[in-house]
Amino acid sequence: MSNMKSIRLCFLAIAFFLVSIGFVGAVETNGFLVFEVERYPYNTAGPANSSHIQQRFKVPLTEEFMLNFKHVPSQNSSGTGFCCQGGNLKTSEGSTRFMWWIRKTADNRWRINMWGEGIETIKGITMNSRNPKTSQNLTIKRWEDLDMSYMLSYGGGFNPPGGSMNISFSAKYVTAKDVETDGPILAAPVQKADHSELFKGDDLSKLPIEIRCLFQEG
Repeated sequence: MSNMKSIRLCFLAIAFFLVSIGFVGAVETNGFLVFEVERYPYNTAGPANSSHIQQRFKVPLTEEFMLNFKHVPSQNSSGTGFCCQGGNLKTSEGSTRFMWWIRKTADNRWRINMWGEGIETIKGITMNSRNPKTSQNLTIKRWEDLDMSYMLSYGGGFNPPGGSMNISFSAKYVTAKDVETDGPILAAPVQKADHSELFKGDDLSKLPIEIRCLFQEG
C-alpha cells in the first residue's frame, strides 16, 4: 500500500512538472510580431493594379527567438538585427517594398527603423514613390509598445489623373490570446544569422506579395 501511495505521489509530481513547463512555455510564446502589407488601388488605378491585396504574417516571440539577439550596437558594429522585408509583388519587379529592422540596445531597449520605396505603373504611367527611403524611427522599452506603420501613395492629384494607389506596411505586437481575433494569420519563415532555419513557418509561395524575415550581424 505504501508503495502504491509513493507511485501516485511520483505521478502527481511528474504531472505538476509537465504542467509547469507548459505554463512557462505559454508565457515565453505569449506574443507575436504581426506584419501587414496592403495594396489599395482606387479611382480606377488600371488593370495591372486593379485588385485590393492584404496579407498578414506573424513571428512568435519565443525564448529561442530572443536568444538570437546576440550583440548590441557598438562603435565597431551595428549589432544583431532582426529584419523583415517584402511587400513587393512577385509579378512586378521593382514594385513597392519595405524594410523593417529592430535591434536591442545596451540599455535593454528596442530600436526600430522602417522605410519603403518602389515603382508602380498606374494607367500605363510609371511612377517612383514620393520621398523614397524616408525612414520611420521608434525606440521602445517593451514589445507591447510596438505599433508602427508606413505608407506610400501614388497618383492622386497629379499624373495620371484618376489613378491612385496607397501601399502600407505595419508592424505591431499582438498577444497569443488576440493574434487570430480577425482570422488566421500565416507564420513567416525566419532564418538565423548563419542562414539556418529558426522557424519553418507556413508556405507563402503562392501568395502575391513577398516577405522575408531573418537575423543579420552588422
